[in-house]
Amino acid sequence: MYFGCAYYPEYWGKERYEEDARLMQEAGINLVRIGEFAWSRMEPEEGVFQLEWLHTCIRTLAEHGIHVLLCTPTATPPAWLTDQYPETLLTKSSGQKLSHGGRRHYCYTTEVYREHIKRLVETLSKTFSVYPSVLGWQIDNEPDTGENGICYCENCQRLFKEWLQEKYTTLSQLNERWKTGFWSVDYSHWRQIKLASAEVRQYSSHQLDTKRFASEKILDFVLFQANIIKENHPEALVSTNQNGGIFTNIHFGHLFKKLDIVMKDLYFDICTQNDNDLVFSLCRSFKKGQPFWITETGAAVVDYTRPPKKDQFRAFLWTNLANGGQAHVVFRWRTCLSGQEQELQGLLEHSGYPGHRYQTAKKAFLEMQGLLPQLKDLPMPKAEVAIIHDYEAMWMYQSSVIKEEIRYEENLSKQYLSLYRRNIHADILSPEDDFSGYKLILLPSLPMISDMFAKKLQDYISLGGVLFAQGQFGCRDAFANYVEVPGPDHLQTLFGVQAVGGMYLKSHVAADEAWYGCERDVKIGIQGTLNNSEVSGLVSTWAGDVLLDGAEALLVYTEDTYEGQPVLTRMNNAYYFCAMDADEGLTARVFDYLMQQANIQGLTDWPLYVEKIRRGRFLFLINHRDEAVDLPLSDFNRDGHIEKCIVGCLNGQTVHLDAFGVCVLQFGQNDSDCCEGNLEKT
Repeated sequence: MYFGCAYYPEYWGKERYEEDARLMQEAGINLVRIGEFAWSRMEPEEGVFQLEWLHTCIRTLAEHGIHVLLCTPTATPPAWLTDQYPETLLTKSSGQKLSHGGRRHYCYTTEVYREHIKRLVETLSKTFSVYPSVLGWQIDNEPDTGENGICYCENCQRLFKEWLQEKYTTLSQLNERWKTGFWSVDYSHWRQIKLASAEVRQYSSHQLDTKRFASEKILDFVLFQANIIKENHPEALVSTNQNGGIFTNIHFGHLFKKLDIVMKDLYFDICTQNDNDLVFSLCRSFKKGQPFWITETGAAVVDYTRPPKKDQFRAFLWTNLANGGQAHVVFRWRTCLSGQEQELQGLLEHSGYPGHRYQTAKKAFLEMQGLLPQLKDLPMPKAEVAIIHDYEAMWMYQSSVIKEEIRYEENLSKQYLSLYRRNIHADILSPEDDFSGYKLILLPSLPMISDMFAKKLQDYISLGGVLFAQGQFGCRDAFANYVEVPGPDHLQTLFGVQAVGGMYLKSHVAADEAWYGCERDVKIGIQGTLNNSEVSGLVSTWAGDVLLDGAEALLVYTEDTYEGQPVLTRMNNAYYFCAMDADEGLTARVFDYLMQQANIQGLTDWPLYVEKIRRGRFLFLINHRDEAVDLPLSDFNRDGHIEKCIVGCLNGQTVHLDAFGVCVLQFGQNDSDCCEGNLEKT
């Protein structure tokens, strides 16, 4: 386990190296991330490198037993570069170029920029590969388009046309695939096609391909650097850090398959804890069976206007380990005196004083370091459920007219929350991943279903798995156009329905309502029987029109236009809920039913935001609430026989967790991950 921080020696100067390294060592820090913004100090003018400060820093850290994650500083090109080579600057769709002083203000594709990167990365990887303490490399910093958008320079426009020509071969094929006959959009020459812009209301096919192109070019940008490093430092780990939050604009699933380890930046206050857990699941799933690194997390909180709660840092450190993390790197070592992130709090105060944040991290790091010999060789957490996350579906919604209506990310998060409330863990898979070994697979609103994906779902059902699809499902082709026949595309027989259409549930049509300025949600009642019990509730946002074609209707609409239409259907083990945003009570009943059908045991009365995670013989109980909680030992009857309590305390027949408290229980050598056993008082 690596305990670390982001360190900026180029900013603080050599006179601090020894003191900082001493304080880091005392706090249990054994890894620092260096260099992601240091290009101007590494190469102050073209071809002139000044790296002695970095040599001194790495040697000083090594003397204190501290390893280094060295970064390529390509997220912040120096002023001399963008001044002498303005073609490297990112161009907005308006034609305006970004100016120096921010970050990610460059074009990913410009050959001139790549020539400078090649010189820099070759120099760094050759020079610092001699240090055993340099464990790995982080490429760039949070590569994505979220900060400044994509580049619209002439080079990017040319490459986009070439990308389209390779994909579609002929203009007539492109016109056919994009279905450009509406609004006279047909193209007669390749030069007429530009990267899709938010300034023009363009075809969703056009916007979707723009997102695909941008993702591929950023992946290429990262792998371009990775190949250089691997040639010069083959034994080092090479990866990049996915930016914070759950969803990103580039396909990290494809990228991490070509890199050595998953790296993720995650601050505990960006998401609610259930979404933090979703991110951990996503990290585990990118490279199945391998641990991941959290390469950036808060010394305090991102929102600098409020302090973290006592022991919140410790709880998040333990949940990282429990979920499969192998590194916990804090941003940052010291609060900065200046700059765009001046107010983001470091472990040290801006004065250099090791105050309460330093002491909190020191206590948590040293505690866990002392316990790691007992916790070594932990297997990764196991999941019985998988949720399919499809970047293409997410991009499709972002590209379409309805992007504000169907909130793909929110829908996936709600499905995960329904599991999280029951303390049921899920992996987050892509359509290309292996589905075997899961009892239940959940599909959020996935409008595009490929032949390959459909075949995998059919095989999964044939082997006894349970499949649950929700929302708009198989209603569009790979180019974001609606399919011409009832859906779900390629899966009608499997689900036994014909999905013929649907309606968005916003009202403008009453006599006293106008199309503009008067909008309210429409909620539609549904009812039926699940587990021999009457069920009713409300759905909103979107309602599907479905005809039964072999399936049975478990729930139906009860109101107005939709009265009597199926809303939850079943065909063998394939379930389709052709609506969005069910109320909380209805969602709970549907998920209880699904868990029973898939023979998955959850904890329905488990307190929210108290995690229960099993890794081999060890059970991690982590309270993310600002109040103490007692958990009866009877809740762990199926987990095995407790040998001892490693962290925390057992109080009689209960596990007591303080606010943001942690308890780690060790079970008997022969206890499996999910066995029955008798618990004795410990």
